[in-house]
Amino acid sequence: MRKAIKFIGIILALFILTGAVTLLMLPREKLVAYLAPEVKYVTVTNAVITDTTALMDVQLNVTSKLLPVFIDSLAYDFQLYNQSLAKGNQKFTPQSKRGNLQTLVIPVTVEHNKARDLVQRQVAEGEKLVAHVEAYCRFPLIGIRRIDINRKVDMTIPLPASDLFRSKNPS
Repeated sequence: MRKAIKFIGIILALFILTGAVTLLMLPREKLVAYLAPEVKYVTVTNAVITDTTALMDVQLNVTSKLLPVFIDSLAYDFQLYNQSLAKGNQKFTPQSKRGNLQTLVIPVTVEHNKARDLVQRQVAEGEKLVAHVEAYCRFPLIGIRRIDINRKVDMTIPLPASDLFRSKNPS
């Protein structure tokens, strides 16, 4: 019986030692990149279009790969043709996370004067919206780390229909 307990103790110690050596040898950036949450779904909800602005919620469904990762807050900048359409930051509560899925709802306001020409050009050329996001994530055993996400998203900013078809030089 003592030999079995001793053998199990040695195996357990080897697993712990191997894990500790791996954690020390592997750069934290690589570890964070491997454990980083992944955006599975992006959509626009609750869009309200007025004469001057478009108010909408951008909803992202984010999943964790191996460990439960919680996105605490993020800063975003949505751009078209290298011009910012909307930027801001948002904090999230633990209630936004269920299991490995976290639903992030980001309220976004876009001014039509700033977006009109860019969105008309986007519709004509088929360009994608560029999302620059800095997410601050809580990792177990690692703590809070910033993850930079730069993605092209196939999404058109909502505008009044009359703005989409209005030409620059009225005849």
